[in-house]
Formats: sequence, structure tokens, C-alpha cells
Amino acid sequence: MNKNISYMDKTYKLGRISTIVCILIMFIIPSIICTAYNIWPSFDSVMGAAGPLLAMYIPVALAEQLSMIPITGNSAYINSIMGNVTNIKFPAYLTALSSVDQDPGTEEADVIGMIAVCVSGMTTMIIILIGLILLVPLNPILTSPVVKTATSYIMPALFGSMLVGILLNNSAGSFEAKNKYLIGVIDLLLVFIVNIFIMNLDKKQGFAMVIIMLLSVLLAYIFYKNGIIKLSPKEKNNL
Repeated sequence: MNKNISYMDKTYKLGRISTIVCILIMFIIPSIICTAYNIWPSFDSVMGAAGPLLAMYIPVALAEQLSMIPITGNSAYINSIMGNVTNIKFPAYLTALSSVDQDPGTEEADVIGMIAVCVSGMTTMIIILIGLILLVPLNPILTSPVVKTATSYIMPALFGSMLVGILLNNSAGSFEAKNKYLIGVIDLLLVFIVNIFIMNLDKKQGFAMVIIMLLSVLLAYIFYKNGIIKLSPKEKNNL
């Protein structure tokens, strides 16, 4: 038996165990409450409430897993446990890798990304704790029209900054991909056209993400074969 288990093997094993434990906890706690107070809902009522939500969020969850797990590696376990993957954990992961010039898929990237995701989670919990303590004193400020208007632009600003960073980055694993930004530009224009002129993509983000991912792969293949996107090896930055 090989006792020299790698970091990746250890974290994958721990991630699987932690995920199973968290899933059990999420089911056990409501089960105990329902049993203690004899308030078990009927199957029809559960499906009636969960059906529309499942129809909307299953495609979103599937698209997130297909697009993010190949990038985030073993930190995908803790991402799924803590939540807020798209708007907090994933940007933190990408920012950490960009700051040290590492590419996803390497052991170094997984270590750095895991640290970034964990620190992001701890920061979130600290901010929530501070918010709970200061909720009453800050209530007049937080409910003011100015703050409400400003908070509505937080997510567009976050994803806008991520988009600019991705479009300006030519990194593609161990290669530099010249003109890679063209794929993102075409995807973005297509989403704008469909959303404005054809159909509203609200509550259809999951389906849109799956289609855009497939389109991106197809465009990358076509552009590479036609010489529009050119790959050149790059020097690795070893930690």
C-alpha cells in the first residue's frame, strides 16, 4: 500500500467525506424537527413547492458544475458546501490564481485556490456576524434609497469586472491563446441579441449557460482550425 498519498488525493477524499456529511446534516435536521413536532409534509405538497424551483435551478446547478469544476478542482467541494459560488467563491478563486500567475488544473493552483475560497468563506461569516450586531443601528442607512440603489449595481459591477479580466487574459493552460477574447465577445453579443430581441432569459440562465458553453467549445475549435486563434507555449511561474 502506498503511504505517500498526494495532496490532491487527500483533499479529494476529504472533500467527498465532507460533502456526504453535510448532505446528511441538511436532511437530518429538518427530519428531526418534523418528527419531533409531527409536521411531516405530504409528498404532493413537497413536489408542488419544489417542482418549479427544481425546474429553474437544476439547469443552473448543472451548468455551474460543468463549467466550474474543471477550473476550480478540489476547491469545488468546499464551494458546494459553503455556497455563493458564482458571485463570491469563483471570483475569489480566479483572482487568487491571477495574482500569482497560475493556471487552473495544477496542484499549485488548487492549493492557492483552496486558500482563497476558505478565506473568502471566513470573511463572509465575519461580515455576516458584524452585520447582525450592527443591524439595528445601521437600519436607517441600509434602508435608505441611496443604498438600495447602489446595492442593485453590485452584481453587475462584479461580473463586469470579471468579464473584462477574462477577455483581456490570453491564458489557456500552458499556452497563450491569441485572439481568445473573440469567443467571449461573440457569446456576449449573442446573449444580448437573444435577451433583447427574441426572448427574456430571466429564469432560463441554466439553459443559456449550457448552450453558451457548447457554443464556446465549437467556436474555439473552428477558430483554432482556421488560424484565428493561435496557441504559443508560455513560461510557467513556479512557486
